[in-house]
Amino acid sequence: MRQIFVIAVLVIAASVSMLGQTKEKKALPGSKGEQELIELERELSEALVRYDTTALDRIWSDDFIFTAPNGRITTKAQRMAGVKASAQSAESSVGASANDEVKVHLFEKAAVVTVLSTWRGKVNNQEFSEPYQATHVWVKQQGRWRLVAAHVTPVAKK
Repeated sequence: MRQIFVIAVLVIAASVSMLGQTKEKKALPGSKGEQELIELERELSEALVRYDTTALDRIWSDDFIFTAPNGRITTKAQRMAGVKASAQSAESSVGASANDEVKVHLFEKAAVVTVLSTWRGKVNNQEFSEPYQATHVWVKQQGRWRLVAAHVTPVAKK
């Protein structure tokens, strides 16, 4: 419960920070910070597809909190355990993820990144291809970007 409170405070603080920013403090499109975060989003997608817990451990902060499409909230440790279990399961696999659209809202030591992506794979021998929208909260910790919160939801079919 404490972690949910901390994440809520971070999101509110980031929102308040965004409201108070002037144009001069907001990063310009194509800035170094924006490019770093776009690259980290690519690395994150690849790590999830490969079940690469070493990369995920580097990308996710120790207090990372994840809200899954089904509404389930997990900590970094729980999410890592799920990734390890998925890597060993023959019943499901994620074959690819394409970040179709990445938007970075960068503010000094925090960023909110929205990612529209298409996930493809197989569950119980049945192929799937589904679009998802993610909202990621990144914080610069000890000179590098770490993902502190992620919320993913399926995109409604038109």
